[in-house]
Amino acid sequence: MVILLVFAYRFFSIYEFRSGDCLAGPAPAALAPAYPPRLVVMSYNIQGHAALLRGGHIAAVAATINRLRPDIVGVNEAHRSTWQARFRDQVEELRRRTGMNVVFGESYEQLGGQYGNAILTRGRIVSHDLHKLPGTGEPRTLLEAKIAIDGGTVLFYVTHLAAWEKLNRDIRMRQIECVARHIRSSTHPSILAGDLNAGPDSPELARFQRDEGFRMVSAPAATHRLTELTIDYVFADRGWQVAAARTVDEGPSDHRPVLVELRHGP
Repeated sequence: MVILLVFAYRFFSIYEFRSGDCLAGPAPAALAPAYPPRLVVMSYNIQGHAALLRGGHIAAVAATINRLRPDIVGVNEAHRSTWQARFRDQVEELRRRTGMNVVFGESYEQLGGQYGNAILTRGRIVSHDLHKLPGTGEPRTLLEAKIAIDGGTVLFYVTHLAAWEKLNRDIRMRQIECVARHIRSSTHPSILAGDLNAGPDSPELARFQRDEGFRMVSAPAATHRLTELTIDYVFADRGWQVAAARTVDEGPSDHRPVLVELRHGP
């Protein structure tokens, strides 16, 4: 009965149907190649709802980020004042505990609170935008931020695609195609991080890399502790060189953080 009630709540109060329309702009006439010389990027699904039963969850997430010292973090499953977060603002707590600048992108509201993605960075957030992704079920979004850091400017994207493997493959395909269209309109060096809920050899990721000139720069190691599947990634345009990449087996989340060091130039 409890499971049925939870499903009914999610179906009637959260789930949506979004058409295949994707409101992305045209490709730019020219790219402004303002690469910083070095950038450490993290993709981290923090399992924010675990804070309901686990005290100190976000403090432990922040401690992991502080120890690994990334320049930019793409965060999934962040809660702001939801009942699952004990009505606390996890995004503000991460900002306070890491000292990084932050922007949040809501995917949906939950009984007066918000759930979605976030970007943390020690750089300056010049601007940001939020794009809805198509699909049926739990609403998904793409958060975009223009970040000035170490003499360069990058467009950093974070997203969390539809779950349930093959069952939602068609939905994920439309979502990743929409993500690709937005990245194609980028005017600066670009990086994508997030929980894509698809394996590294999946058709969704293969098409994304083939068509957009993007490549996977994260290590192909298992990121989800329960299933031991690889579903969390960092992708970057081909102007970047990969200096190091690893999946780190620490932190309180059911997802392992992914860490990548990117370089540009000699």
